[in-house]
Amino acid sequence: MQQNALARMKSHLPSTTTATLLVLAGAAAVQAQPSETFIDTLDVQVVEVDVVVTERNGRPVRGLTRDDFELYVDGEPVEITNFFESEILGQAAEPADRTAAPTADAEPSEAEAAADPASLTVVLYMDDANLFPPYRSRLLRRLEKAVESWRSLNARFMFARFVNRLEVVVPPTRDLDAILKAAAKRPKGLARAVRNQRSRQFTLEDINVNSRGCQNTGQLVALAETYAVEQANRAAIAADGLADLTSTLAGIPGRKAIVYMSDGLPQQPGLSAFDYIAQDLCPNDPRIVPETNAAAQRHDETRRFQQLTAHANANRVTLFTLDAGGIRTGLSQSMSFDGRAPSYQNDRLHWTNIQGGLQQLASETGGKALLNSNDLADLLDDVTEQLASTYSLGFSPDERRSGEVRRLKVELAPNVAQGRSVEYRRSYRDKTQDEQLAERLISAAYLGSTPNPLGVAVDLGATTPREKKVHRQPVSIVVPEEAVLLVPGAGGSSGRLRLLLLAVDEERRGRTPVRQMTVPVGPAGDVQATEGAFRFEVSVSLGEGDYQVVVGVRDETTGEMSLVRDATQVPSR
Repeated sequence: MQQNALARMKSHLPSTTTATLLVLAGAAAVQAQPSETFIDTLDVQVVEVDVVVTERNGRPVRGLTRDDFELYVDGEPVEITNFFESEILGQAAEPADRTAAPTADAEPSEAEAAADPASLTVVLYMDDANLFPPYRSRLLRRLEKAVESWRSLNARFMFARFVNRLEVVVPPTRDLDAILKAAAKRPKGLARAVRNQRSRQFTLEDINVNSRGCQNTGQLVALAETYAVEQANRAAIAADGLADLTSTLAGIPGRKAIVYMSDGLPQQPGLSAFDYIAQDLCPNDPRIVPETNAAAQRHDETRRFQQLTAHANANRVTLFTLDAGGIRTGLSQSMSFDGRAPSYQNDRLHWTNIQGGLQQLASETGGKALLNSNDLADLLDDVTEQLASTYSLGFSPDERRSGEVRRLKVELAPNVAQGRSVEYRRSYRDKTQDEQLAERLISAAYLGSTPNPLGVAVDLGATTPREKKVHRQPVSIVVPEEAVLLVPGAGGSSGRLRLLLLAVDEERRGRTPVRQMTVPVGPAGDVQATEGAFRFEVSVSLGEGDYQVVVGVRDETTGEMSLVRDATQVPSR
């Protein structure tokens, strides 16, 4: 079962949704045979650390070797066993005919994907719930020109957005024009993003109107607290969306980069409102500074963002965070105050605070915060340059600590370090094989990538009611016998198949837990082949709605894995 690093950021599940695996043996039971091992399965993990080296002027440094780097895990040096310099720049692709329908990409084989640790997926992610419509419109007008440099990347591209939930608009594709077309079809922003943008102004105006010579500081702090809670809730929802997107990408091999577009993420929600009370309205009141400082410290999102970056680092996801506001100017000029308007220092504090979360997400994952510029092309050029100038340092951990976050540190050797800086992810988490396989099902459910080297066939039968608003969905799985490696033994040949099952609610985006079980198959196994195939019946209990059901079958001897996805509808009766 999948263990999500961000417990608070899991997808929401209907309380009635459960999953069970029921294996129906297709042949007579066989007598137990003595266990005899012929093949040892060794899960060798190599952790890849992507590193960008730049000169003082920000230009990337190329041509370094393995000996130019020093790598540390939890403060201890480790040997760099794998090393390569990224080569993802290719011939710039010509824009496709805008009237032509995009063609589906040929899906790489499992072996090809696993053999390419340098593969790259770039996600354009618009947080529409936190994207002021005028800023959003400006970004869209400039997007086509701005992404021209991406045409030189040997990468796949994806477009996602967040409204009330994560929406994968365009799954990974090499057709960059498909991304542009999809973005152009969604020109409008959200009304609540306008309200979010203006909430600071409304709060400061309320505080100003109720100040009354600073005689009622408790009421003023309460108004600021309300604003802080609203900002914190929005930051939590934004972090949930990013965490869900990261989980969706987890099953994709290679490097992943998310270009996150929003109006910012405050590290300390409500900070400018507390500062406005203490520094602008009531600077001479000795009681107010300790009170506002204590209130501000109660609202700190640093820990939440650390959890998010640990989740991203565990899945080799780099975050490039873009402040859609561009060049920030003072807000107070647009306010109509009868009393004291917020100071320039208060405005600066506000902008620094909302950009602080963006800075943290980028720096801790080895990315870059794209701030204080209205030139989108320059900002996305920085993304291209950094992605195209990456070194990959691989190491094998001496010990496995499943679920534990471990700190990484990369330094340059003294002879090449002068005047240069390095960017890299600051941590990694050792994931179990069960978790990695579960993530592949999640990615298949949301993105539709379903390699099927074993030739597995899946049939979803008719649902049957089990209880109020809950139905049993039967799933038949057929695995060709010739696709499974059977190993000779004293009692006959046998193999092992791992079955995995997941269902995703297409409307609410909730999902069942990923259920797994391993079944011995073959003449000496629990399930024998009938008519040239191993046959299984599994089931999942689902509430009403439309679902994507994903089945995974893995040959435990060879490591080959098939994924099959199909849609089903559970009636409301």
